[in-house]
Amino acid sequence: MYQFVHRAPLELIAYPEPTPDDRTGIPLSQGVILTLINTVAAEYCSPETRNTLSKVEPHTWYHGQELESVLNEFEDQDPDLPEEIGKNIYYMLRKEFEMYGIKTPNDIIMTLPIVWKHVTRGDSGEWRPTLLGPGQARVEMEVPYNCQFEQGAVQGALECFDAVHVQIDHVQCMRKGAPFCILDITWEEEKELGV
Repeated sequence: MYQFVHRAPLELIAYPEPTPDDRTGIPLSQGVILTLINTVAAEYCSPETRNTLSKVEPHTWYHGQELESVLNEFEDQDPDLPEEIGKNIYYMLRKEFEMYGIKTPNDIIMTLPIVWKHVTRGDSGEWRPTLLGPGQARVEMEVPYNCQFEQGAVQGALECFDAVHVQIDHVQCMRKGAPFCILDITWEEEKELGV
């Protein structure tokens, strides 16, 4: 698995898009994610980062280091910021998830490995989800990206499918020397609450 550095300078070099074996899937690219970050979090970017993000082509593939550097710029300001940004971005993607056949919070959890493969276009870590019961899951994730952002992305994706009272306990973390992160997740669905 690729290892990123904490804060490399942003270069914004366009790369040919890697192609997974299966061309179906959520059409996210690094350019889309960076564009969404510029939309929801520009106020937290340094002037240099804002300037660079304004030049991003949404459907272009950039090296993952670009995203990691931006996320770590946020984390250096506030350790909770990458999680909040991940949540806000993935909350907006219901339509894209539905095009992929995802309709429920359980679908979000169980399709994490295949969604990850398509978003990263191949071998860039691994997600291992397990449903533990109604509104309960455990997710092991071994990824090179800022895990706080990924945790927020999971929460935002669950909430965009009407999950409420989402709680995620990051019980084990690669950044603290563990071999992979573990997220213990609980939620309720609005329909169960009569909302």
